[in-house]
Amino acid sequence: MMTPRSRTARLDRWRKSAEFRQIARKSAKANLAKFNAAPRCGAARKRDGEPCCNPAMKNGRCGVHGGKTPSGRQWHVVQFPDCSTPAGEAKFNRKLRDQERYAAKRALRLAAMTPEQLVKHDAWHRSHSPGGSRASRSAERDRVRHNAKTKRLLHTEPRQRPTDPEMVRIERALAVARAKLAQLEMRAAKPTDGDEGIFS
Repeated sequence: MMTPRSRTARLDRWRKSAEFRQIARKSAKANLAKFNAAPRCGAARKRDGEPCCNPAMKNGRCGVHGGKTPSGRQWHVVQFPDCSTPAGEAKFNRKLRDQERYAAKRALRLAAMTPEQLVKHDAWHRSHSPGGSRASRSAERDRVRHNAKTKRLLHTEPRQRPTDPEMVRIERALAVARAKLAQLEMRAAKPTDGDEGIFS
């Protein structure tokens, strides 16, 4: 008695067929064309400063460079999804659990701080309010980038100049001449026996 083939075996046979490969190839080409035709993010990448090549979202940035950040004055406030659909309700519950977990971690971190650290923490949050104008955020990014560039330049070791044989010979001759000059100055400054000078 022959055992019936499983559904997985039929799917494997279908995936290995020429028709499936043709459909997959056509779909991959269409997705690649859509990806290449999409507008680019353009934000400066952190690793090299070059423009980001990821596709942009509705606000002109990719998901890594602020594409998921809500626009307007409430961009820093947590945005919860619509609960009118089962998928939206599941997403809402998942995000609510995440926020509760973040709040618990923050409470533990604050409880472990000393009074001095709490004072510094509160002062920092009072002086670093979220939001601000786009110009101020851009100026702060430029300041941080310039400071990092200055630190890199300061910590870069100076390159060694190539040793020129003629320069080495000249420097050695100068060193010998300086040594002879120092000997002559010492001999001239040392008074001879019985000679007290013309102003004695």
